[in-house]
Amino acid sequence: MNCYCFLIFIVLTNIFAFNKTNGQTLSSAEPSSFKNIKAYFKNEIGENVHLYSGKEYTGYERNIKGDPFFVSSEMQNSDIFYNGTLYENVPLLFDIVRQEIVINRYNQNFRIKLLNEKIKYFTLSGHKFENIPVTEKDGNTGYGIYDMAFDGKASLLVKRFKRIVNGLKAEDQPRFVQEDEFFIRNSNSFYAVDDRSSLLLALNDKKELIKTYIRKNKFRFKKNIEKEFILTTAYYSTLNK
Repeated sequence: MNCYCFLIFIVLTNIFAFNKTNGQTLSSAEPSSFKNIKAYFKNEIGENVHLYSGKEYTGYERNIKGDPFFVSSEMQNSDIFYNGTLYENVPLLFDIVRQEIVINRYNQNFRIKLLNEKIKYFTLSGHKFENIPVTEKDGNTGYGIYDMAFDGKASLLVKRFKRIVNGLKAEDQPRFVQEDEFFIRNSNSFYAVDDRSSLLLALNDKKELIKTYIRKNKFRFKKNIEKEFILTTAYYSTLNK
């Protein structure tokens, strides 16, 4: 930060202290000139914001059909809690092949990937994704990014991912194919669920009531599997208030 920016910082600090002393808040008594100073200061220090400290993002071969991103290949404004700070309205992409968050470097058309271990959560296209610690089989702790499809006494988490599938013939283009994996988090335990039996195991303490609910609603957990998992998990949560 240069000396001029440091001077601006001192001015901002003093103005904030003055407003606080006089019982005013910056949101209610902030003159337009002060807003301009804040905007300039934010622009000057933008390159140093922790959010923009990721590594270079490398793409994929051009011949692969489709894209590796969740919902859209166009960046969308999202909120992300990163490295202890909430950043709002940040344009980003979610690469669900590599499970990486992609943003543009500050004021540049240069893509970088954020460090997963510093991500707590982010929102994208109406979904909230959380970075959840997971204990691996070897005892080490890793992280997994899950879509919080339902959050209650029991929660339904969805692992969104794509994989690259080669064509049956040599001349066929490889393509990105999306798949989803479902998990129930109940009493701090994780259960992989993919059908009625595994769902009943995850919600075992209310098994008979859940079986009745599933039968009454004629759930098959096939074509509408995510919707039916959400509804069943939500029903279970009403039984445990």
